[in-house]
Amino acid sequence: MITLDSLFMLSVGQTPLDLQSFDCGRETVTNFFRNEAQAYQDELFGKTYFYVHPDNPTDVIAGFTVANASIFTKHLGNSRQKKIGYEVHHQKGLINYPAILLAQLGVDNKYKGNHLGEQIIEFVTKWFTNNRNKSGCRHLIVDAYNEPKLIDYYQRNGLNLFFSTIEQEMKYRNWNSEKDGELETRLMYRDLILLRRNTIR
Repeated sequence: MITLDSLFMLSVGQTPLDLQSFDCGRETVTNFFRNEAQAYQDELFGKTYFYVHPDNPTDVIAGFTVANASIFTKHLGNSRQKKIGYEVHHQKGLINYPAILLAQLGVDNKYKGNHLGEQIIEFVTKWFTNNRNKSGCRHLIVDAYNEPKLIDYYQRNGLNLFFSTIEQEMKYRNWNSEKDGELETRLMYRDLILLRRNTIR
């Protein structure tokens, strides 16, 4: 099995990569890595990183994009506010909780079956909770495609749905199904303080 420790991690633009050969099986993610990641980073919207093998450093094995984000709790229900602010002293309760968005995640089809996606999720959570992190970050957020298998995948990797029902999430997002169509993604989060304290909710 391939592990992240055996690979090099490079930021987009750091060195020439054969991105046009990358295909993770989902067109929107593949297209982002091939054609949009550099501009996204140039505009300071987020940073993209790729994993390559030391013996073939132009062949992209996997990639991910992270961006700053926040959880705005003012329009959340009381129970959800308490869930987001779990173990936060009441005097420190915030309207906005700092977060990191895992905006893109993809593993090339040739390398699937090595659990690289799971390894990347775990790497990102530890990356933003260690003492070298340059800013506060309480939560990891994913805007996951609204597909049962994908939702289950992220839940198995420690993330929870913001809302227990699609109707609740549509209301929060001010989503009109007649005008906007079906809800394509579901908001998910992981409270990173629990990782630091080695506890499980």
